[in-house]
Amino acid sequence: MRTLIVGATGFIGRKLIRELLATDHQLVAVSRNANKAREILGNHIEILEWDGKTAEILSGHLEGIEAIVNLAGENIASRKWTKDRKNVLIDSRIETGRLLSEAILMSGSRPGVLIQGSATGFYGTPVDKPADENHPYGSGFLAGLTQAWESAVEPAGSIIPRIVFIRTGLVLGRNGGLLEKMLLPFKLYSGTTLGSGKQWMSWVHIEDVVKAIRFLLESESAAGPYNLTAPNPVQMKSFIRSVSTTLGKPAWLKVPGIFLKAVLGEMAKETVLANQNIIPARLLNEGYEFRFDHLDSALVNLLIDENR
Repeated sequence: MRTLIVGATGFIGRKLIRELLATDHQLVAVSRNANKAREILGNHIEILEWDGKTAEILSGHLEGIEAIVNLAGENIASRKWTKDRKNVLIDSRIETGRLLSEAILMSGSRPGVLIQGSATGFYGTPVDKPADENHPYGSGFLAGLTQAWESAVEPAGSIIPRIVFIRTGLVLGRNGGLLEKMLLPFKLYSGTTLGSGKQWMSWVHIEDVVKAIRFLLESESAAGPYNLTAPNPVQMKSFIRSVSTTLGKPAWLKVPGIFLKAVLGEMAKETVLANQNIIPARLLNEGYEFRFDHLDSALVNLLIDENR
């Protein structure tokens, strides 16, 4: 399958390329800077430079493309949500999706599937009880952003048989993602619980993220939204306790939610204090088998096995 990946140099994109290269996929990585992308991805895949501003340029490169994965989007939690930062987050998702959709419609190519990045932020917060893909969308900045993100590519559905929306949770992996940020206090010998500790965290191991994307690419019936989270969410206090036990380091600090809101504002409520109990009902019902369905085994793999 000749597969085009937008956002290939990101945390998930890099891992996905490794996963797909081990199969029959022929990969084309899209990047704003081809030279930088080659440094990150190597010379063993085709790299297409696209400025992300002109649909016509991209459309000319879609001939023969059988599948598209769009993972483009600036990191949500890398810095405080100022007005300018919000615009960057919006443009990197919605504008890229809109232009990608236009490029598909312009081209003579007819990809069989488009995997579109999204997030569990779609459901808003709080979501206390287990919620599957039928849960209504929520309110707030992230909910509005993810709804618009998904909608941006929907016009391409007029010619693409399958559009899949992957509503990804909190991704755990080495050298990136949530876990890297959560480990810093432990390196200073004190794990830290943020807020009340009762908020639900819908986490997922990076290996399951990329394997699930491959599963959805290759499943001829997969279409619509899929929650990309592990089957067993945990509360923040349980997450910190599990990291503490796995590392054999203490976790006694607690940062009150009121302090986080004072420092981070709206961003705190929708990221570190977000309460989301999201389950991957459709993936489970359609036969995907999680390698890491419980947090303890995921942490051992990421924090212990890598050093053996």
